Amino acid sequence: MNTPERNQIKAIALYQIIGGILGIALTIWVMFSGNMVVDQTALRIGLFAGGLYIFSILCGRMLFRNPRRGLVLSIINQLLQVIYFSFGAYGFQYVAGLRIGVGVDMVEGWIFKFRLALSSFHFSFGTDLGQKFIGINLVALFLIFWIERLMEKTKV
Repeated sequence: MNTPERNQIKAIALYQIIGGILGIALTIWVMFSGNMVVDQTALRIGLFAGGLYIFSILCGRMLFRNPRRGLVLSIINQLLQVIYFSFGAYGFQYVAGLRIGVGVDMVEGWIFKFRLALSSFHFSFGTDLGQKFIGINLVALFLIFWIERLMEKTKV
């Protein structure tokens, strides 16, 4: 593997590790800052979010140990982050790192929105929040294309 590809893989690895650590830190801070009642449901959702952030960290670590396997896992991690949505009682958003999102808010017509976020997580199932939107995380989409290009170049 050439040095430029190795450096690109290291950059992706560090991005995923930092995004995962930041996500865990923000989840803990939100849950225990005193602004939220931490019940069994909140703990379950927090553990689910923590699991996704740990997966991001493990993807980054795997890139250092076994680049080919790490690239495959990294694509899965980024695929989980590409689309975010909330329709009535169902919603999902997972970002480990940075989100530059474009989407459509459909509550009061079709309003196109541009959203920025650092590591964040939202999951709703059975709780109607009155939101209707769908968006695409451009950073995750870019990373998927970048990782696929690296997989083709490296043929590890």
